[in-house]
Amino acid sequence: MQNINEDLWIKILGFLPMSDQVALTQVNGNIHTYVQYYWRHVKIMTFTSDDLEALRSNETVMHDCLECCSESVQQLKLSKGSMETLRTWTSYSFPRLHTLDCEMDYNLDENDEETLLLTELFPYLTKLTLSSSTSGCHLWRWEQLRELHLIWCEFLDTSTFRQIFSTLKLTKLTLLYYGYNVTLGENVNDVTICKTLEELLIDDHHLLGDFLPQLLRMPNFRRLAFYTRDFYEQLLGTVARQQPLKVVSLLFNDAFWSSERVTDAIARMSKLRRLVLQGDDMETQLLHTICHKLTHLEELHLLKMRDLPTSIQLWDIVAACPTLRILNLSSCALRTYFAEPHISGLNRNLLNRSSPLTLNLHNTGLDLERLPSALKHPNLKISFDPIKLNVWSSRFVEIDFSNNL
Repeated sequence: MQNINEDLWIKILGFLPMSDQVALTQVNGNIHTYVQYYWRHVKIMTFTSDDLEALRSNETVMHDCLECCSESVQQLKLSKGSMETLRTWTSYSFPRLHTLDCEMDYNLDENDEETLLLTELFPYLTKLTLSSSTSGCHLWRWEQLRELHLIWCEFLDTSTFRQIFSTLKLTKLTLLYYGYNVTLGENVNDVTICKTLEELLIDDHHLLGDFLPQLLRMPNFRRLAFYTRDFYEQLLGTVARQQPLKVVSLLFNDAFWSSERVTDAIARMSKLRRLVLQGDDMETQLLHTICHKLTHLEELHLLKMRDLPTSIQLWDIVAACPTLRILNLSSCALRTYFAEPHISGLNRNLLNRSSPLTLNLHNTGLDLERLPSALKHPNLKISFDPIKLNVWSSRFVEIDFSNNL
């Protein structure tokens, strides 16, 4: 270990959890110095529950760590934080910390003292992800906050919403319980006081009533994602009636379930440019109907599909949508899908296209050597590169809106 140079030590420390970094400070003076240097320059730090326990068990090293990193760290993640631990941090300031992801220990009742302490420790946050016993009180003290993500905050009191959303100029907001039986009530409408809001992630049942129509009328609102169990048809129907021409992208992750009502709603969103189905089912005829009516559709992503249309049906769908630029079949099992006898209509469909179609086959079991010769066409570009999509966990629907209409 003595023969490892300083630069290599810095690289090694970047891969080690905090508990291992703490342990290394006890090896010898030289290594302790390297760890201190790393802490003085680190920008992103994670403290797991084990890391926090390691620091609590060695108060000298804890203060050494905080003295070194507090001036430099910009992003911090805390897991199973406690009031007891955070109170020992109050003698340090964190002037550059702008992002905090904080999961506090569970409490049997609301604990707004935790929130107040967090605002005093980290006053300059612009992005906060919080799982705690907050009622919402004191959240408005983070006046620079632009992103607020409240997850599993089961003591959240919507009577605090008016002050939160009239004070903070948020662009992104999360209120998420993953379907847990929590009712926010009519005060959830106070979210719309925040006219700067652009994105909302929420459970579907909180969008019922007047809340969704009010969101759709907000001047800067451009993305809605919701975890859904029961109300996706109703909510998409509301969007189709209220603002169908503003919808430019739809993403379903195990949330479509071959619904004719949803199909009708999508067909009314005639400016839709991107449709994503991941791990979902959709009858071939419904998919064909949608693509035929969506005259501006540019991207069709069918990911991890359990039951794809046949290859003949798929090319008929492509033919029904001449504006399509990308057909993404990533993570579908396609090793024997494009059999030569079953793609005879491909040439005809491709010849009639005004621009090439990109067919993405990432993680499908196919590669360049296994491609049928019929897929080698001047109007067809084959890609095996992954396409990055912002896909939430299962049973989510995401809607993107255009503000140009």
